[in-house]
Amino acid sequence: MNPKLKATFPWFGGKSRAADIIWKRFGNVPNYVEPFAGSLAVLLGRETEPKTETVNDLDCYLANFWRAVSADPELVAKFADWPVNEADLVARHRWL
Repeated sequence: MNPKLKATFPWFGGKSRAADIIWKRFGNVPNYVEPFAGSLAVLLGRETEPKTETVNDLDCYLANFWRAVSADPELVAKFADWPVNEADLVARHRWL
């Protein structure tokens, strides 16, 4: 049995609070399809050993994120350690 994993980031419309309810209803299915992947909260909340799992999402950036994490989690963590954002950029410009 796999330990329950948490989603790496919050996602608007995420299902993390409903994951337990969803898995209780589904049970230990042999083939799980996640139609709206987002942060993968439901898939990561699975308490049983995974079998066949398919992840879908219209947002290609999400798919690329999960693909990158799967391929090289340490490199993703390095680049995600301090991502550029507008608030930091403005603050640094004011400081300079």
